[in-house]
Amino acid sequence: MAYAALITVDNSGEEPEAGRRGLREELTPAMRALPGFQSSLFLTAYERGAGLGVVVFETLEHAAGLANSIKVGTNIHPGVTVTASEVMEVSASA
Repeated sequence: MAYAALITVDNSGEEPEAGRRGLREELTPAMRALPGFQSSLFLTAYERGAGLGVVVFETLEHAAGLANSIKVGTNIHPGVTVTASEVMEVSASA
């Protein structure tokens, strides 16, 4: 069974193109290097100032490790603030 860390952010202070570049060039490679990493999705709605990261891991411990290290209120990048951080079971995927 896999588990996902879900991280929600307010990205209203970030320039969209710089944000997209950061996701591709910085965040995605960093996530791939984490123990137990399986896959990730980074979703953005810059027009609403919202972003969501879904990072899937092999175990609950791996997912919780990421979610617990990213606290609500943390500025993880200029113009990007964490609004929620949680872990959920991956019950199905396609």
